[in-house]
Amino acid sequence: MKRIRLWNMAGAPFALVTGTLLHFVYEWFGGNFWASVGAVNESTWEHLKLLFFPVLFWWIVEYLFRGRGERGFFVVRILAVLAGMLFIVAGFYTYSGILGKNYAVVDISLFVLAVLLTFYLVNRYAEGASSLPAAADGAALAVFILLAAGFVFFTFTPPHIGIFLDPVTGGYGL
Repeated sequence: MKRIRLWNMAGAPFALVTGTLLHFVYEWFGGNFWASVGAVNESTWEHLKLLFFPVLFWWIVEYLFRGRGERGFFVVRILAVLAGMLFIVAGFYTYSGILGKNYAVVDISLFVLAVLLTFYLVNRYAEGASSLPAAADGAALAVFILLAAGFVFFTFTPPHIGIFLDPVTGGYGL
């Protein structure tokens, strides 16, 4: 458990810094396809990538260095990142709905809190996940892959629903 906690203590700052950089990477690289793991506009959907991809990368590294053979590794992590993303969505639409507009300082705070929540949940539940069946990790890994593919796919072909709307331009997608 101590090793998991140490990995998460390093992972949270990594996710905060990397997520912040991903806010700008698409623009920095001139709209390059590979930079689409970063936010391509100001929609809520695109901002979820700022949490998802840094923690996914961190957890891949963690898995390769210490997580192999750990039952429940992917289950706990997909549930944690989904909780973090839900926190961002619920927090953003709640406060902006009440106030009638959004504020960058609150948006940044939601991101920071979502990162901390995500890594806290892994710390809290990783040990108890060892009793899960091995097939659960396979299903969780499939969800990670589908979600990553969904982030890229919906970057280029977003549905016309609110979470994909860019409040700055009033449009969808790129």
